[in-house]
Amino acid sequence: MTTDFDFLRDEDGYFPEDIADLIINPDPVRRAHLVKVGRMVIKHKQYKRSWKWLEKTLQESGTGREAVAGLFCGVSGVGKSTILRQFTTKYGGPFPTRTTNVRPVIRISTPANPKLENIWMTMLVALSSPDLICSDAEAMRLSIQTQLQKQSVKMIIFDEFTHVVEDRSEKFTKRAVRGLKDLLSENHCQLIFAGTLELAGLDGLYDQVRRRNSGTVELRPIDWVEDNEDWMTTLEWIQTELPLKCEPGLPSVEIARKMHRASNGILDHVMKLLFRATAYAYDGDKEVITETTLADAFEHLRRGSKQANPFGRPSLPPLKPPKPKAKNEDSEVTGLSRRARQDTDTFSK
Repeated sequence: MTTDFDFLRDEDGYFPEDIADLIINPDPVRRAHLVKVGRMVIKHKQYKRSWKWLEKTLQESGTGREAVAGLFCGVSGVGKSTILRQFTTKYGGPFPTRTTNVRPVIRISTPANPKLENIWMTMLVALSSPDLICSDAEAMRLSIQTQLQKQSVKMIIFDEFTHVVEDRSEKFTKRAVRGLKDLLSENHCQLIFAGTLELAGLDGLYDQVRRRNSGTVELRPIDWVEDNEDWMTTLEWIQTELPLKCEPGLPSVEIARKMHRASNGILDHVMKLLFRATAYAYDGDKEVITETTLADAFEHLRRGSKQANPFGRPSLPPLKPPKPKAKNEDSEVTGLSRRARQDTDTFSK
């Protein structure tokens, strides 16, 4: 049987290991453009301030001062996880030694609706010790303690820790934080709790967190008035890095203002918009991103939002979310009607 992708076979008739990647990305230039936009890390003023705070907290580990707990919070999309991933990539290792792999920093993605058991499991995976996962929570806690010491962990970052605050009871949150504090104190680790603004209430839940708090760093959307210089400087840097430039340029006051309206000052939204606009421009054989391309990208990403398109009328039809199903429609899974049972129904008699 011959397929459209037979040309990818080698001389022995086999497909290369990365065949799936080649199949979904047949145009290497398009892929290169999107990879460049998708992987851009924007080091704006708040990014640099957060990085310095993380470095300072890490460097204070092992100085004789007791371990501290810092809060790193902000609304969704402001770049918290991006900063934490970059920081862990630089300082996390592993750095091989003659006896073990040293991991100065590990990052934990807190599971939704967490329990202590699955928090311990996630920590063991981050420590590259999944073989130590078992059904005994206390045994896992002791294994974590051993691995933290063995791998010389100095800082543990709990990303999305809002799950513990929002998804569970206050009693569980106190118990979870107390367990983490005790575990980390034994190993003199610094602890960073990261998540949305609801994390600010963690200090009030547990006195030990408040007493050991090394400070709270809040990332926020860039304000058009107060942070205008930072916004314009950031857009100017983005413009120079884009594989397909914006015309007119991003730092022009008109476009900069429209970008702020479209993103609400959240750089993650800016990059998603530019990612889609780059794809549309390339697919349309354009050498630059125009306002019409940005309007199409905004329309693609709005998904039912009532906000006016700041870039004008799009040329492509909008993507609309599906309409909610009427209550009396049949279930897709069972085929049974969701209508209220009538007195004439057989089973109601």
